[in-house]
Amino acid sequence: MRILLAVGLLAILPACGGSNPANPGNPGPSAQPTPTPAPTPTPNPFAAACGSPLPSFADSYGFGTKVQLQPTRNKLILNTQPQIRNATYCTSVGIPGLICNTRREDDPSRVPCDHYMSGISDTGRPGPNWFQEVNGVLLKCGGVGGVPAEAPDCRLKEENQYLLDVTAGGQFVACGGTGAPETCGGCLLDQSLFGRFNPTTAGLCQQS
Repeated sequence: MRILLAVGLLAILPACGGSNPANPGNPGPSAQPTPTPAPTPTPNPFAAACGSPLPSFADSYGFGTKVQLQPTRNKLILNTQPQIRNATYCTSVGIPGLICNTRREDDPSRVPCDHYMSGISDTGRPGPNWFQEVNGVLLKCGGVGGVPAEAPDCRLKEENQYLLDVTAGGQFVACGGTGAPETCGGCLLDQSLFGRFNPTTAGLCQQS
């Protein structure tokens, strides 16, 4: 009689919710890792200072370079500025035409607009990187901010990244820096311009 009672109790235990090692049941849901939020992009301070209308990188047309002045017989100073190719934009900033500067010369937002389109140069200053083309290779115009002076006939200006000292004829190129379109603009200077004073700087820089 005792053996039969024990067998009966063993048969009843699983039905009453007793533990079954062979079938432990479904575990609870596992905790999911919290996704790392994406960093908030840092706004471009030059874009904010430039304001509206903001020139589009897609409309970047390189750089327009001219001879600013000739301080000595054997030195010319180049000056460059980013160019925008968009007739609607040009009209909106008061410079009608297909290609224009970012703003008029007397517009206080001209400087930050130029910085926005030029990016940050290798010197760490806003403005383009300068090169001299020698045998088909672009060599850096340096001498400021730790940039090596690779090119033989050009040197950066201490006071302004948009200016360049040139001491011989050749092809000189300004290109957008970090954070700006990878567009360039060149100026071809004839060697005959050096060794004498030129009556005017107009037309000395041939665009290329």
